[in-house]
Amino acid sequence: MVKFADLITRKFQNIAGNRYEEILKAYEEFFLTEEEMAIPDIASILMLLDRYASNIPDEVYETISSYPDAKLQLVYLVDESVCRLIRETLGENDVKKFKDREEGRANEILSKVRERLKELDIAWTEDVIFGDKSEYVEDTGQKYDMLIVSKHYGSETAKTHTVSPVVFRIVQHVGKPIVLY
Repeated sequence: MVKFADLITRKFQNIAGNRYEEILKAYEEFFLTEEEMAIPDIASILMLLDRYASNIPDEVYETISSYPDAKLQLVYLVDESVCRLIRETLGENDVKKFKDREEGRANEILSKVRERLKELDIAWTEDVIFGDKSEYVEDTGQKYDMLIVSKHYGSETAKTHTVSPVVFRIVQHVGKPIVLY
């Protein structure tokens, strides 16, 4: 098997001359290793949904369909800390209203995803969970081979950041392949 570093060396040996080794060493953290270039075996996929993940592009479904034997788990997460804040400030009745609204929103989003998965003949399981979004992913995400998550998961993104802080934390702490859309 040809090593990636050998290919680069052959390709650029006459361009940078003796400086190539210096350049390679300085930028080695940006080059993919042999392990990173290998396509991982995906047997289970966790697709995270929340109120910010309403428009799922076709490419996500294409990615899922490229693993026909993988077990797909859809999880719609509602942030439990919001429930706690509502309980502390407004009371238990408003928490119930909030949970009912969120479960309705979850059913809306899940029904759209269900339709697309049925069209592609993909099997899945689904769940609606109340909990901490980043902790859930860090704990449960380890059980899956791949995660699929919206860039807006957990909160809206700002003009200065293309991903939400929750997604940024997930990408840093979960050592699994992650599909961001």
